[in-house]
Amino acid sequence: MASSEKQLKKQAEKGIWKSYFRLMFKAKLPWGWIIFVSALYMFSSTITLAFPNFASKVATGVLKPYIIWGTVGLIVADVIMSGVVRYFNKLLVAKIDVSYRSLIWERLIKSPLRFFDQMKPTTMITRITTDATKISTVLGSYLPSLAATIYGTIGVVAVIFTYDWRLALSVIVYIPLYLIFNLFYGKWNYRAFKETYNRLSTLTQFLSELLMSVPLIKTFVTEKKEDERGHKNLQYYYKANMRRYIIMWVENPINGILSITSDILVILYGGYLVKAEIITISEWLGFFMYIGMLWGMLGSFLMMYVEIKKSQGATDRIAALMDGDLEVSERNFSISKLEDNIVFKDVAFSYGEKPVLGHVDVTIPVGKVTAIVGPSGSGKSTIFSLLQQFYQPNSGEILVGKTPISEYHLTDWRDLFAGVAQDSPMISGTIRENIVYGVNRDVTDAELAEAAEKANALDFIKGFRDGFDTYVGEAGSNLSGGQRQRIAIARAILRNSDILLLDEATASLDSQAEKFIQEAMDTLMQGRTTIMISHDLSNVQDADQIIVLNGGTVDGIGTHDELLKTNELYRLLVQLHTSSSAG
Repeated sequence: MASSEKQLKKQAEKGIWKSYFRLMFKAKLPWGWIIFVSALYMFSSTITLAFPNFASKVATGVLKPYIIWGTVGLIVADVIMSGVVRYFNKLLVAKIDVSYRSLIWERLIKSPLRFFDQMKPTTMITRITTDATKISTVLGSYLPSLAATIYGTIGVVAVIFTYDWRLALSVIVYIPLYLIFNLFYGKWNYRAFKETYNRLSTLTQFLSELLMSVPLIKTFVTEKKEDERGHKNLQYYYKANMRRYIIMWVENPINGILSITSDILVILYGGYLVKAEIITISEWLGFFMYIGMLWGMLGSFLMMYVEIKKSQGATDRIAALMDGDLEVSERNFSISKLEDNIVFKDVAFSYGEKPVLGHVDVTIPVGKVTAIVGPSGSGKSTIFSLLQQFYQPNSGEILVGKTPISEYHLTDWRDLFAGVAQDSPMISGTIRENIVYGVNRDVTDAELAEAAEKANALDFIKGFRDGFDTYVGEAGSNLSGGQRQRIAIARAILRNSDILLLDEATASLDSQAEKFIQEAMDTLMQGRTTIMISHDLSNVQDADQIIVLNGGTVDGIGTHDELLKTNELYRLLVQLHTSSSAG
């Protein structure tokens, strides 16, 4: 059992490295810049490698002009190169960062809706911000630095052997011990970091959900309960974080012991070689300085290894996004106008393991008004989602005439739709920007005013000091529900699409607002194929066709009068609506 778990861990580790390298080539990385910055790092390392040889001579009294000026020149060159390397390194990180953020955003915006059902908004934000930053830091800083550190390490080892091979060999034997410890330490540190990061994500999600629910918490007086839950989540994160800090602390004493042991050996054995006149004091001092550089470079390897391990979690998450399915826009046929009926032919659909629609056969006539009614959870909104191809049926097909809608170019097909929903979504911006949103042409002020007037929105828009340039607030928070609905109707009028989807468009409105909305929708529905969902059955009585859904299947189809005579569920729904209206 233990061996199988180890095997699974090794396979997972290989998978992480595989996704890591694959992701490096997914984005359009500035490889020319990476090579250029790597070359700068190497040139800086060359300057650093030359310094101990000059400095050791100055320290032992060798004050020849070329030694003094060489030492000063190397110090100045090192300072200048450090500044140059840092500057171009920051530029490189910024270039890689924007490349990965753009790639992630492009993947997110082209992913199917099913992907967003499985991933929370806070998680998606983390992908674009935190995860992208970690990867860009590794590729922009540590990748060029790694090349220079390898170059510098080889250079130091080569130089110390020119001083005395016995002294060099006595130090080199410590390197495997140092690397073995740091290899295991890096994995240990990575596991601790991953656990802490996961707990931080849990804490962030908890806090974001609660902060959005403060009115609910205060309404039901659950502050004490949520305070306890908050402390529990904070402690959960605190324990993991403390464990990580302890693991981080372990590194310094152990590496310090290894470094001090090496220094003692160099001092004692080097002193013996000087006394025996095998090497000079200048060579001994130079050797000691190079060994200090060697341990610094080995420390850099450790830091880079740990940071790369940390970034693997981010890489794995982004790679999962990169490997996900995307919506296919380019298909076999174009379509610019709906000229035939829409037919659901034996359509079944489920969200994961939960079946929602089962073998639905209906026809939506072109140019007519079709209403869909039924109890909550019967699959009404799913019909809308399948029509717009947010999801694909598990079985069966949706046709226009005899052509499956999945054969039409996706952008062409979705351009046929305009919609007004119960809580019409709005973007942060002005009223003007919201009305023209999704309208793929320039809109004149006259057209804008005409659409607003037809939507019964012009009067309240003019009532604002900035008119159409009034800021609507985040998700339209500065507007009332009725005002948001009328702006959505104005948008649908401007979009002038063939198919109109109305999803509880007058729900949760007062009678005056509902009157304005209903008048605007009557104007909007003229000459279009309209499909509406409504629990208010007074809104559907004049529909050309009413589809009654129950438990994901079609319970009846007909006009209002026909269904009152033939469909028991529809009669029950009408009675319930009449009773609630009378109450």
